[in-house]
Amino acid sequence: MANILEATSFGATSTTDDVLSGVNLKGKRILVTGVSAGLGVETARSLAAHGAQVIGAARDLNKAKAATEQVRKDAAANGGSFELVEIDLANLKSVRAGADGLLAKGEPFDVVIANAGVMATPFGHTADGFETQFGTNHLGHFVLVNRIASLVRAGGRLINLSSAGHRYSTIDLEDPNFEHTPYDPFVAYGRSKTANILFAVEFDKRHRDRGVRAVAVSGRHSDRTRSLPGSWSNREDDRPDKSATRSAGQRAFPVENDSTRSRNVGVDCGGCLRR
Repeated sequence: MANILEATSFGATSTTDDVLSGVNLKGKRILVTGVSAGLGVETARSLAAHGAQVIGAARDLNKAKAATEQVRKDAAANGGSFELVEIDLANLKSVRAGADGLLAKGEPFDVVIANAGVMATPFGHTADGFETQFGTNHLGHFVLVNRIASLVRAGGRLINLSSAGHRYSTIDLEDPNFEHTPYDPFVAYGRSKTANILFAVEFDKRHRDRGVRAVAVSGRHSDRTRSLPGSWSNREDDRPDKSATRSAGQRAFPVENDSTRSRNVGVDCGGCLRR
């Protein structure tokens, strides 16, 4: 991707097609988790529509198949491809099985987009006993990405979808499952999104020597974020609008905290694809 210039002019009204305008992704193989709804569907569509070979991961393959009908149409019309693999991030047995299936095929990835997640759920646990949001949003992706890390080509990218909600909480390693702390769904979400950022920082540190970089970005104005507390959207470019998913769902902005700022990890997703 070194022959593609990094984009610098995207803003609050940029669409996925704006970001990828003029970009030919033919020959690029990209894994996207969470392709049964929202950001994941549009991410997969826009990539496949520009020639990429997209592998979409989802817990419910029937739901994902119905949700990605347009993805397959756009892929077929533009020289891309799209296929589904079953991975339930809330069940580490499923995560390992899905990862092992990808390893058995041995086909490398240029980009892994860890997009799937749940938000502000009632208190609960994953199949392995972890608090639902931390277990699904962070630990599921942590196991998946590390298990298939050898498949990411030199020069590849890991893109973790975080959220402005990371501002609500750091990670509590003393009580990750809220066994001694009153459960708050937004605090739990904040913990998981902070974990997504810090995972990107550490993955970048461990793999940059072979040219693999990791970033954390925050998708904007999906159906979920429209109902967030006002303090999560206090910037002028955070105002909700009524655009369709294609124009609003795949916006991304730099996510920075003290860790990411010093390592220059938080960058625009569009820039990742244009390197």
